Parts: sequence; C-alpha cells; structure tokens
Amino acid sequence: MLESVKQAKIGSIVPVYKEIYEEMDALEYFKKLSSYGNKKNSIFMQSNEKSFGSANPCLVVIGKDDDFEIIALNNLGKKFLNFIKKDFKFCDKATYSKGKIYGTLTPTRKSVAEEERLRLKTHMDIIRTIAFKFNPTTKPFMPYCGMFGMISYDFVNQIEDLPRNEEDIIKDPDYVLYFLDNMFIVEHKTKKTYFVANALVIDNNKEKTYKDCNKIINNYEKLMSKKVPKGKKPKKKELKISYDTSKDEFTGVIRSLKKHINEGDIVYAAPSRTTILNYNSEPLDLYSELKTSSPGNTMFYVNDGYGVSISSGATSFLSVLGDSEKSLELNIYTSKVPRGITEDEIDKDLDNKYEAMLKVDDNEIAYNTMLVDAARNDVARVSRPGTRYVDKLFTVDKLAKSQYFTSNVRGVLIENFDALHAYLATINFEKGIPKIKSMQLLRKLEKTKRSFTAGSVVYISPEKEMLSMTIEPIRVKKDKIYFGTSFRVFHNSNDEKEFKARDIKDAELLDAIKSAGGFK
Repeated sequence: MLESVKQAKIGSIVPVYKEIYEEMDALEYFKKLSSYGNKKNSIFMQSNEKSFGSANPCLVVIGKDDDFEIIALNNLGKKFLNFIKKDFKFCDKATYSKGKIYGTLTPTRKSVAEEERLRLKTHMDIIRTIAFKFNPTTKPFMPYCGMFGMISYDFVNQIEDLPRNEEDIIKDPDYVLYFLDNMFIVEHKTKKTYFVANALVIDNNKEKTYKDCNKIINNYEKLMSKKVPKGKKPKKKELKISYDTSKDEFTGVIRSLKKHINEGDIVYAAPSRTTILNYNSEPLDLYSELKTSSPGNTMFYVNDGYGVSISSGATSFLSVLGDSEKSLELNIYTSKVPRGITEDEIDKDLDNKYEAMLKVDDNEIAYNTMLVDAARNDVARVSRPGTRYVDKLFTVDKLAKSQYFTSNVRGVLIENFDALHAYLATINFEKGIPKIKSMQLLRKLEKTKRSFTAGSVVYISPEKEMLSMTIEPIRVKKDKIYFGTSFRVFHNSNDEKEFKARDIKDAELLDAIKSAGGFK
C-alpha cells in the first residue's frame, strides 16, 4: 500500500486497511473506542450486513440557519482545512482561523425551472465541497471513507421559504457531518473485521502520511485486547414526562389540518409532537436496549458534542449508487405489524395472518399509494426521462420481530446531478401531500422546531454515492431526553385510533428508556 500512496497525486484518497479474519462484537468494541459512548465526535452504525464506527474523525461541519463552521478535530483535520481554505469563495463570508473555517451562506432564491432550482446555492454546496474534495484511487468496500452524520428536517429551509416555528426547545444544529478518514468495520456475512485509515494525499510527504495511517490501524488493533469499560450506575429517580404540546392542543392541530384537507389545500399531512423526559443513565445502555427490542433494524449512535442521537429503524431509505451511471432508489416503509412469534419461534400461519392484515387494510394501501406517488414525482425531478419506475409495490419486508409494508421507486440520475441533488429533491417527501403546502401548514401549527426528528442520517462517499435513512431519533442532552412522534392525518383518519397507535409506539420507547436504568 506504501507504493500506492507514493504514486498517488495530490488530492487523492488511498485506502489503507488491515483485514482480520474475525467477526468482532462491534458494540463491545465501540464501547472501548468511545469510552462507553461518552467520547465526543464518536459514531456507530449497525445493520444485519455490517457495523462500523469511529471516534476520531478529522473534521466536522456544522450549520444552523445561514451560519456554518468547519472544525478540525486533530492534526489531519488542520491539514485538511488548510487544503480547502480557498474553496469557499461562493459563500457570503468564509473566514479561516485557528483550526476552523466559519462564515455565512444565505441560500439563493430565484424563480427558475425546477431542475435549475436544485442547482441554486445552498449549504449543500459547503457539504459537497468537503465530501468530494479528494479523488479515491480505489474503492475496497463500502463504507471505507467519507462524510457521515445527521441532517435535520429543517434543512428544507435551504430550498424552500417556510414559516419559522415559534420555539426551538432542543437548540440543535440543522446539520452535523463528520469526515471519517478512519473507522473500524465488521462484515457480519463474511465474518471479517477491517481497520481503515485512509491516506489523504495533501502534500508530498507521502511516507509520513502512510506511516500515520499505520499508526492509527495499530491503535485499532491494540484496542481489541483491552477490557470493555463499564458504564456508570445512576441513582434511581422518578420518571417525569411532559410534552411540547398537550393532547387537547394537538387535537386542535389535527382538526386544523383536516379542515385544510376538506377545503382541498392538502391531501395528507404528518404532524409531530415532542416528548420530553428526564434521564440520568448511559446513552449507550439505551442504545443496547433498543437493539434488543428491535433486532434486525438498522441502528445508529452519534455523540456530536451537542448531545447524543440514537435511532432504530427508518421510515424511508434513499440510495444513490454506481460508477459511471448513478442509480437512484427511494424505499418507503409505511406501517408495521409483529411477526407471528409463539414461544420464541415463528408460527408461519400466524405470521401470514399478520402479513395479510397489512395487505388488505384499505387505509394502509391508500397511504402507501399516496407516498409512492409523491416519491415518483420527486425521483422524476432528478432522473433521466423514461428511467423512473416503481420497482416494488405493496410488498412486506420481514425482520426478526416486525414486518413492514413497503414499496420503492427507482431512476437513473441525470448526468449533471449528484447524490446531494437527489437528497434535496426528495427531502421530507413523506411528510405531506402536496409537500410544500403541507410543510407550510405544519410550520404554522406545530409549536417547536423538529430538529433531527424526521431528519436523516447520511453517509456520503468520495465516489459521490450516498445512503440516507429517514429517522425519528431519541435525542439525549445532559439530563433530558427528547423524541418526536409523528401522526397521520387524512380526511377520514380516526384521531383516537391514531393517538392509541402513537401511544403504543411511545410506550415501546419508554420501556427501553426505563430498562436502561436510572428510574424507580
């Protein structure tokens, strides 16, 4: 690999890695790496196929409203900043000073054709400048390098003029994204582990760059033999729960939306309210509880310094993959029912009955149909003519304890668009129909800013590929937990039934929170 680094041009990424023929316990290893999840700027993600994590990314980019910061987190990050410091002249203001670049960028607003509108200046251009700065010499597997983090629901302000919420009780950024130059990866199917430290070729001191990569890999390997740290044992407290909006107030929100539906302004909307409760245990213990209660779900954990985000499951997946031609796929997950489990085994007959419940439910079919139509419209905005189609319709995906009603839409990305254009085109597509009018109404009716609720966790590769998962995460900030719960509002939706369904979902989260410890 040294020769590959020596031969690489300035501005290249050369993957340097070690392959180990052992399937580590990824969560146990992450506990060691991140000081039991308490280390700031630590990231972890798990799925059935693979798990990966890092606790020493070189760079983070953070933005809220028009302001942004790009912060070096170590010496490599400082070199990275110096390498890109002149690349932000498109911003209104960009200052390079003391290990960071900070400034402002007010998104451009023009009355132009839809395809041109996606190219107008936004904070996505800041993300794009960092994510695609280096050219990879090879792609050994995915992920191996790139940007990873969270983009909030409110990032839609970059391309749409929407009213502001009255309150911002969580006070989070609109996006937090890390450049992961190093990580560990556990491939569960092949039962292998990889330690990766990419060589970012910034100067001609290539032997030192390679040496630094090997040092990081050696540190990863040494950590395997270390003991797993123990989490703190909190004092027991009474559980206190509150909401940003009372049930009566929220019922009023639903009534207002139904009025707009009956008047023909919108067809459907997904309002949200925030649950707030005290918490004094380890966030990573809560992650473990959610993993136990939701086996098979894709999960993530991010300690970004402002707080900790934990999520299991998604409402949609966006992927943009490919080399010379990029394929776009948008997966929609609308509803779930349990698996037919009796005595810890799948009863096939009972499982089929639950599956049939989804397939014959008129409301679920109508809901899925509406979202598929919305997804078709958004995917078409960034797809070559004639390539957009529905690949899967009204199918059921089965996980260990749940099965989901799902459909997906595919297309081939227009050549002069990239994955970040696709993200903007499909952002918040499932939150209302028509999307813009619904979001305008939701902003006027909802009390508080959603933050990362109904936002996304994203991975952006140097090859301009992207994986995005729409989430409703639990947000842990000091001694408080916040999580949003979405409701579905149609012209004929049953409010009490909807509240009951959301109460069941909330109860599942509360059970996990209580099980994580710290409550009487």
